Amino acid sequence: MNRRKKLLYIMGIDWNWIYQRPQILAEKLSRDYDVTVLFPRSILRLARLPRPKVPGIAFRILRTLPFQEKNFIIGFFSRCMNAAVLRGTEEFDLIYIGYPVYARYVPFEFRGKVIYDCMDNHELLYPDRKRVEKVLKQEKRLIQSCNLLLVSSLWLKEKADMLAGRKKSILVRNAPGIETFYPPKDSGKKDHYILCYIGTIAEWFDYGLLAYSLKSCSNIEYRLIGPCQNRKEMSGISFSGVLSHEELGTAAREMDCLIMPFVLTPLVEAVDPVKLYEYIALGKCIVSVYYPEIERFKEFVYFYRTKEEYVFLLKNLSDRGFVPKYDRKMQEEFLAENTWEKRYQTLQEQMDALEEQIESEKSESHKHIRDKAGSHKNVSSDQRTGTA
Repeated sequence: MNRRKKLLYIMGIDWNWIYQRPQILAEKLSRDYDVTVLFPRSILRLARLPRPKVPGIAFRILRTLPFQEKNFIIGFFSRCMNAAVLRGTEEFDLIYIGYPVYARYVPFEFRGKVIYDCMDNHELLYPDRKRVEKVLKQEKRLIQSCNLLLVSSLWLKEKADMLAGRKKSILVRNAPGIETFYPPKDSGKKDHYILCYIGTIAEWFDYGLLAYSLKSCSNIEYRLIGPCQNRKEMSGISFSGVLSHEELGTAAREMDCLIMPFVLTPLVEAVDPVKLYEYIALGKCIVSVYYPEIERFKEFVYFYRTKEEYVFLLKNLSDRGFVPKYDRKMQEEFLAENTWEKRYQTLQEQMDALEEQIESEKSESHKHIRDKAGSHKNVSSDQRTGTA
């Protein structure tokens, strides 16, 4: 009976952060591998957050220090501090990396296979802008050397293949993180509408667009749900913080329209947005800024390109009661084809191919050893019989 392969999953986010691609795929991989998850957590939060417990997964915490990516001395101390948690890394059969900078934790003597899941334009997320070139070099080295290269969007596929110097990447898109679906339903004509954004509120969030629309549309207000990294208080906008998936479904049903108002940057343009999958699952009217990566959502989403288009769209939709662009049949077919289980099937096929490669290499190695041993045996026999 073959033993289960040991897989080390190195995440770029804290396990307790928003439940998304890294956690979902790690849980699914634990069905087929002995998975150990290594994830970063600030030393300032160690005492406040419990160690996660998920059946079938072992956890190791990579303790991070403020400014460790900017200061060489702090970075050196961080590596020394984490030496124990990184011990034994070379004993895994596979290492799955979700953040390119953490490829530095793969030991030089590691002889297993490396999988890199490129899910963001990481060079734009790196905290030290002065060292971005170094990050890009690290990612390029990882892309070229890894045994399996996954990407979550076509934009990232083009970038990864360019850095690899060949067509190497496998597209494994995102999917909704919620399991409860709601039939599409319009809000009906009202005097006042609530437009809602669900997700992380950071530098990519277009507050200027919302402010402009509030001046032009007197019958709307905004509710923002999710972790907030740059909160800007203004009349007509309220913040609800992070809600559980159960609370999210209830809250979304009270909204008239779900929006994705992003400032277009290379970081945004590289994203296959999970929120659009989830917005469709929530069955509401959807409005989003347009960029090429999300063209395939056009049957479900009302797109805008400028603030003027956005306001024109809102006025038109409010006159009709924010009717969803899609019906129940479209919703069901789309969600059936875009599940994390489907994504994992694609990943599983690639992992199986990698397993076959591992077994083939082992077989070749054993054959080489046997042939070499046989060669030595023949030489010894010839020496005993005196033949040349």
